[in-house]
Amino acid sequence: MPLPADELELRRPVWIALSDLYLDTEPDWASVAEVCSRSPFQIEELQRILFDEVHPVVHWNLYATAGVWDGFDPDWLVASILARCRKPWWRLPWPEGRRYPWRVLKPLILSARQCRSGASLRGARSTP
Repeated sequence: MPLPADELELRRPVWIALSDLYLDTEPDWASVAEVCSRSPFQIEELQRILFDEVHPVVHWNLYATAGVWDGFDPDWLVASILARCRKPWWRLPWPEGRRYPWRVLKPLILSARQCRSGASLRGARSTP
């Protein structure tokens, strides 16, 4: 999946934020949701990015005895995702809405987007 430079720059912060869900620490859900909510990607695309791009390269960390806890190297992460996207990936057939961490993250992203759009509407109404 060769990505144009502008698409790569849009995905990079999302990849880094979503990879934090796979660290050997409690995720900062609000921070991850904020990065995702500010991205231009629709909720379905964010779900696909999580499961098809990020998960395949970092899921092993959830099973490691002494896994990465302070963050994946961003350059390694991007290079690994791009390399993995050139290979086929078999996914489990169950509904992804029930899969961790999406069932926790999705409502947070939607809520952050709703709050931001509500604030934008309030700001637009208050200007003369």
